[in-house]
Formats: sequence, structure tokens, C-alpha cells
Amino acid sequence: PVASAGASSAGAGGGGHWQRRVMDQYEEDRSRRIALERELEELQLESERGKQVLDGLSEKIQTLRAEVERQRRTKPERGCASCHAVTLQVDAAAQSLLGSAGHVARALLRDSAADRSELLETVLRYLEPVKHLDPDLEELHARATASLRKASGSRQPVAYGAQGAGAGARDELSRHR
Repeated sequence: PVASAGASSAGAGGGGHWQRRVMDQYEEDRSRRIALERELEELQLESERGKQVLDGLSEKIQTLRAEVERQRRTKPERGCASCHAVTLQVDAAAQSLLGSAGHVARALLRDSAADRSELLETVLRYLEPVKHLDPDLEELHARATASLRKASGSRQPVAYGAQGAGAGARDELSRHR
């Protein structure tokens, strides 16, 4: 019907030109909508993956806390030397993982197009002082660092500085190792 209406309008005084412009605008809008829908789907998938990672980190924190609680219940009355260190380790891990998750969440809420490499570098700085506490954390840190290096040449994440989150706990940990 549109083509025949356009043909009859064109024959009746050049009305086909505006129909062509309308069709072109429709196609342009349609293409833009499809691209935006794809981008939305990608962002939703990325958000879901991020949620799964945060859920996994939350589970690890709960596991560490449960282990500390188990050790507290079984420790001798006067306490053991390693109990205090384990408590510090759990606190440092929880602080680092929560700080990392908070930073990523704030960055993405402010700007959904935030530089993912910068966010990953930040997460790695938070993870650095506690990665030795769990083989999975060490593996995650190694894979993410390798991925960053591969993606950005030889650029390496900045070393975790004394001003970073968890620095005091990290310093305390190093005295107990």
C-alpha cells in the first residue's frame, strides 16, 4: 500500500519525495533503535555478570567469617597466636572486597560507559593485599592482571599504596606472617 500510494502521489505532483524521506528516517530510527537495544542487552549481561561476581565474593566473605567463627569456638581459653592473625586476614579481605565492589558500583552508577580497564585496575589494587588468602583469589588476580596486560600492552596495575583501602590491615598482616 505504501509503494502504490507513493507511486500515485509521485504521479500526482511529486509527493513521493516526502515519502522517501519518511522511509529513510524510519530506517535510520530503526537502525538506531536496534543498536541501542543491542547495547542495552550487552549492558544487562555485563551487569548480571558483575552481580554474579559480587555474589561469589559475598559467599567467600561469608565462608571466611564462618571459618573465623569456627576457630573462635574451638580456640583455647587463652587464645592462640594464629587466631588474631586469621581475624585480621578476614577483616582485611572483607574490607578489600567490599571497597572494590563499592568503587565499581559507584563508578558504573555515575557513568555506565566507565573505562572497564581502570575499574579492573582498581579492583586489582584492592585485591592485591589479600590475594594470598585464597587460591581462587590468587588465580583471579593473575588472570585479570594478564588480561589487562594483554589488552593494554605492558601497562601494569599500580601497586597497592599505603593510602589505599585496607592498608592498615595489610601492614598489620605483614607483621603476623
